Amino acid sequence: MGIETIIGLAAAVIAAIAGAFGLGHVRGTSKAEAKADQQRTEDNAAATVAVAERRVEATKEASNVQQTVNHMPGDDVDRELRDSWQRHGGS
Repeated sequence: MGIETIIGLAAAVIAAIAGAFGLGHVRGTSKAEAKADQQRTEDNAAATVAVAERRVEATKEASNVQQTVNHMPGDDVDRELRDSWQRHGGS
């Protein structure tokens, strides 16, 4: 065996190792990206559910206030608004 053959075989082995490393890196990156995409999707879904729950709660509260106001005499509504909604720091 000549020195050229040994150098050629060593180069081939190094190239195979580098190729395997590169392929593993690409596969690992793809898996990490897929996991990150899945996490973003789950986070977005959770945020959407939270917004929907807050909207339902706000709608219920608004309905409760509307019912309360509808059952109050007009003078009581005026007094409540004056007591609760005054500008601070004004004269």
